[in-house]
Amino acid sequence: MNLEQMQSMWQAHSEKLDECVSLNKALLQKIQADNHKGELNKLILTRAVEGFVFFCIVVSLGKYMALSWGLTAPVVSAFLLSVFAIVGLAGSFGQIALLRRVDFSKPIRETLNDLIAVRTHGLNIFKLLILSAPFYLAYVFLGYDLVFGLDLFSLMSVDTKIRFTVIALIFGLLVALLINKLKPENRSNKLIGWLYREISGRRLTHLLDQFENMEKD
Repeated sequence: MNLEQMQSMWQAHSEKLDECVSLNKALLQKIQADNHKGELNKLILTRAVEGFVFFCIVVSLGKYMALSWGLTAPVVSAFLLSVFAIVGLAGSFGQIALLRRVDFSKPIRETLNDLIAVRTHGLNIFKLLILSAPFYLAYVFLGYDLVFGLDLFSLMSVDTKIRFTVIALIFGLLVALLINKLKPENRSNKLIGWLYREISGRRLTHLLDQFENMEKD
């Protein structure tokens, strides 16, 4: 076997090896894409269930207000809570729309941007929903009326109302501080980092981590 024959054999072997590597890479990418799509579909299902729960809350509060209409603390409470429930419902549908736009066949940077948009939307909805914290008495007033048939607000003394108002203002200040701190640049803070992971959810966080690592590579 002369040198020319050896070079020819080596070239043929190299081409087969490259073809095999390309096929294995394509197969691995397909498997990864299928896994990503599976996680994405689970996220969409979770948001659909979440949206259904918010829808049931909105309908239930609407029925309650229609049957108990009047300028009473429980009815006003139901109205306030229904506003936040509608925000949650809209947020769930918005997340589903954004998740459906994610296409893993796009370049990594574009896919990562789409996933970040989903996370940002979720954080914005969380910021709106957490604004319900200062209105914590709405849950109490509505609960007392549903369980005991009592308008608790009308039975409270002026001093008690003032104390609860002060507590609500403190909650409002704490919520405003949290919303102000809930930014990407503050994720090094343990609490903010934990909130980012919890609000985003395990599946979305896992997808984001994977695509961020892929982009770095």
